[in-house]
Amino acid sequence: MFLEIAALIVAFGTIAAVAVWTVATGSPPTPTSPRVRRAMLAILPPRLPGSNRGRIYELGSGWGGLSRALADRFPGQSVVGIELSPLPFLVARARNIFAPKQNLTLQFGSFLNVDISDAVLVVCYLSPDVLVKLRLKMEKELASDALVLSNTFGIPEWKPVATGAAPDIYRSPVYLYERSGAVAATSQDRVAESTNGPTA
Repeated sequence: MFLEIAALIVAFGTIAAVAVWTVATGSPPTPTSPRVRRAMLAILPPRLPGSNRGRIYELGSGWGGLSRALADRFPGQSVVGIELSPLPFLVARARNIFAPKQNLTLQFGSFLNVDISDAVLVVCYLSPDVLVKLRLKMEKELASDALVLSNTFGIPEWKPVATGAAPDIYRSPVYLYERSGAVAATSQDRVAESTNGPTA
């Protein structure tokens, strides 16, 4: 009886923790399915532009499955997974302790507070409202040849260079962007204003 009660407490505590951090972050820690993961990896080029100088970032890395897949796909590249929800982060960290990927680093915190200017690839599975905030950050920080890969939701006002769909029941879309060609003129104007002040 005691074990059953303890199990229920742990279960409800886990659910509560995930719910609280979903409200705090704006996105639930939803794992990327294997089919979607394969579709995302398939749309990427064999070699990343500027791969000798930068990192791969997964923003909102959740339970760590996609970060691990990226580390396997690009073994010579440094992969950084950033997650704000404690429970998924701890699970991903434990996985990387018991089955380590030498080129994978997991970081706890908000990716909005992390400098990603050295990114050659940014990967994300985020809600549209969070993508709006991320878009402004990427327009300011990413190099012109950096790639951005988004699962399910397109980045507002950006034009993808390639799209794909996972072979699942939702036909989950994936979007690949190149920073230099993705930004619409109106968005570029906003970045210029934020950097130089409003134009007359």
